[in-house]
Amino acid sequence: MPIIALILTGILERNNLLTTVRSAFNNQILRYISFFTTRTVETQRQIRYIYLFACLPIVLILIGIKIVFAPHFYFIYVLIKLALFILGVQVLTWKEESKTESAIKNYSFIETYAVYFFGAFFWYVVLPAGIGLMCYLIITAISNEFKHRNLDSVIYNVVVDKILFYANVIPYSVLFLFVAIAGNFEDVTHYLVEQRKNFVKSFFFLENTLREIIFIAIGKEKFKLNLDTNYNEATEAYELDAEKFNPQINAYIVAILYRAGLFFIAVVGIVSVANLLR
Repeated sequence: MPIIALILTGILERNNLLTTVRSAFNNQILRYISFFTTRTVETQRQIRYIYLFACLPIVLILIGIKIVFAPHFYFIYVLIKLALFILGVQVLTWKEESKTESAIKNYSFIETYAVYFFGAFFWYVVLPAGIGLMCYLIITAISNEFKHRNLDSVIYNVVVDKILFYANVIPYSVLFLFVAIAGNFEDVTHYLVEQRKNFVKSFFFLENTLREIIFIAIGKEKFKLNLDTNYNEATEAYELDAEKFNPQINAYIVAILYRAGLFFIAVVGIVSVANLLR
């Protein structure tokens, strides 16, 4: 089921058939979370309650759909799950973002790939009835809303950043593994082992680590020699200054992400087939 949904979504995205319906879907998510985020928040507990009370109705509704439709109307249940996947998992959006000039400098498409493709796909597969996917999208939407409000930095770091960390630490960790497999496995794993001493429970830490290991996975030989610094120091640091990279670095990043995604899809496909053959 996930593989079929993935292929269908990719085809629809490639033909630009999802833009309008996804925009409407995202607007509905924003309208939904506005019921919980319109009030002024003053304490960390209030913010945690917002996440909890926003996710709880969705969990109950999707469990109810599974209980009612799965035993007797399985086809309808499958269509509902398929619709949630198509609306919530952005299979090729990150690739389109990678073609823009702004993305060449800030690599924002990496975050789009990690959150709206890999993270969303991961939670869709892990939790039944689309519960994982929908809760993940709601948590992300609420966090973006709080981020745009310019919350007090302490409150943001202690609550919002931590919740994003817990929502993403498992899919990001899995993504780290597949990026390593897709690229320079030895150097990436060595870097991750070294990073254990710097580990902090922060979504910002996960994002930075992902960017670092992607550049490491690409390999030193792809980097342009920086004439102002020692070559070894420049290549070992894997700095994220776009001016120090070969102009083709974007293509290398896209290739690494593609391979990492394909490896993950292959694992999901093998597990799905194994379950069918039981």
